[in-house]
Amino acid sequence: MLGGGAAGATAAKLLAEWGHSVRLITRPAADSRLAVSLPPSCRKLFETIGVNEVVDEAGFVRASGNTVWWGESEPRVELFADSERGWQVGISRLDELLLSAAATAGATIECRVVTEADLVLAQGRFLIDATGRSGLVARARGVRVYNEAPRTVALVASWTRPGGWPVPDDTHTLIESYESGWAWSVPTAPGTRHIAVMVDPQRSGLVRKAPAREVYLAEIAKTVAFRSLVTTADCSEGPWGWDASGYRASQYAGDNWLVAGDAGSFIDPLSSAGVKKALASGWLAAIAVDTSLADASMRVPALAFFSQREHEMERRYARLSQSFLAEAAPTHPHAFWRDRSDLPDAPTAADVIAVREAYERLRSSPALRLTLGDARLEPRPGIRGRKIVLEPMIIHGDESIRYVAGIDVVALRDLGPRFVQVPELFEAYCRLQGAVALPDFLLALATSVARRWFVSQ
Repeated sequence: MLGGGAAGATAAKLLAEWGHSVRLITRPAADSRLAVSLPPSCRKLFETIGVNEVVDEAGFVRASGNTVWWGESEPRVELFADSERGWQVGISRLDELLLSAAATAGATIECRVVTEADLVLAQGRFLIDATGRSGLVARARGVRVYNEAPRTVALVASWTRPGGWPVPDDTHTLIESYESGWAWSVPTAPGTRHIAVMVDPQRSGLVRKAPAREVYLAEIAKTVAFRSLVTTADCSEGPWGWDASGYRASQYAGDNWLVAGDAGSFIDPLSSAGVKKALASGWLAAIAVDTSLADASMRVPALAFFSQREHEMERRYARLSQSFLAEAAPTHPHAFWRDRSDLPDAPTAADVIAVREAYERLRSSPALRLTLGDARLEPRPGIRGRKIVLEPMIIHGDESIRYVAGIDVVALRDLGPRFVQVPELFEAYCRLQGAVALPDFLLALATSVARRWFVSQ
């Protein structure tokens, strides 16, 4: 295994715990000068990976939400649901915790530079490429594909302000769109924040090779909220620069190799999901490898499932980022926004309308009369525990679907025609599958009707 970031360390820990011999090679001393925000939904991943307590004891700043100036001058405060809290983490510290957990689980960790010999696969072994942007295996196998969008560079510096920062909540991630880019900030300690600007290297002072500090401060000066925040603060370190341009893989897995995390794809930081994606990718990579080694007959479907899921994840987050960019673009008539705000085809838009209409029909109908519709069931790969197995799924176009909003729609399909009232169907489903949230159940039911897996009469 190559790379000891979130994806690599996660996969190494799980595979070692499951009894596999794991050798992880990672370069020494990852850069400590980048902090990121993790949403509360990472809690489930931490629990699944088995590092929940380790993360809680690390002393990371716990965030209650975001404060956003996005296409408007007034701040919008966005609190996480149900008073949940996320984490503001230094990347190197998180990697250190995950690597330590992998070593404790039995993985062998080698801190050194990767050589060409490390890319040669031994018989019976899997090679997981989790080397991030370097993507050693991805590049060697020619599966790295760069996005057509313009390049983006992140310039990040550390700022200190005694007494804290004048914002609604000092734990928040701060985000601001401005004339020729966007800026974000996360707290790393009391009175200290990382502040980043995301710029186009061809439409900023970087194109004339101006010093990074000069370019960085010039971009900060274009902001409104951030410029006010740093007026009485000191830029204590930096700026440092990172390439934040997106890419993906044309193929995420082969006979005995996988590309996981940022080695497979890099999503726009605007989605705030990079580390979460890497954790999920490492978890899924471990499951795919464990399944392939345990059952040779499942190797092809397991690796195909991994590749499909990675592709879907990259595409989903890319669409999310572009929708955010399109939201702010009308306020900023600049090439930075014009070049990045074209929304991709959105085949789901009609689906959303259809689901809403189906929901209203179900809500207003005095009785529920459902018959089986156009859906067909076929065995397709899905996750059960730590294995990928073949299980019945609903085939809808090119999609294989088992869950909608966490609701098992195959089980729902079997139950639906037996009941004439939604509450009765809901109770029956909960008895069979366990308690679920009513809004999720109704969304899955409306989706089933909208896509004609059920026909509502």
